[in-house]
Amino acid sequence: MKTKSNTPIVRPYSKDELVEAYCGDIFNPRTGMKWLQKELESYPGLMDTLVKLGYKKRQRVFTRMQVKAIFDAFGVP
Repeated sequence: MKTKSNTPIVRPYSKDELVEAYCGDIFNPRTGMKWLQKELESYPGLMDTLVKLGYKKRQRVFTRMQVKAIFDAFGVP
């Protein structure tokens, strides 16, 4: 999602929202969560950054700072 000036809106996102933003509806919810976790873990340094920002594996919503780190890693969906 972007503003009128074409800059990304960094707001809290649920894991479901991020899966949908990056993949559309090609995954069912369970498969999408596994995909997201695999991608987060495979990107060099991203999990370390997320953990430093307070990420816990079972959390359902990413904070704004965590979303910014994900956007910086994968690009804005």
